[in-house]
Amino acid sequence: MNKRLQDIARRKQALVEKSALDRLEVATAYRRIRSPIDFGKLLSVGKFLRAYPVLTAGLSTFLLGGLSKNIFKSAGLIFKLGRLVLSLLHFRRKPRRSFWRFFSWQR
Repeated sequence: MNKRLQDIARRKQALVEKSALDRLEVATAYRRIRSPIDFGKLLSVGKFLRAYPVLTAGLSTFLLGGLSKNIFKSAGLIFKLGRLVLSLLHFRRKPRRSFWRFFSWQR
């Protein structure tokens, strides 16, 4: 009888330890799922949008209309053009510096 009670106590202790590990695993999985979604920041964005309804209407019109696509496309074109102009200016600057050195009075 004593051996049977010890066996039951040992199995009970093993189950308690296993359940503690399972609870820890569930808690970490819950934290991983919950942490990317921060409702405090989401609510602050909602409060900001509610405080400025005209800005919200303009932003939604801008995003839902086709205007935003055209603006982003033209901004990309301007960026590419700017990079081209800067590279050409950089290429042109080097000979001009050496050219102006002939007109200096210092020797």
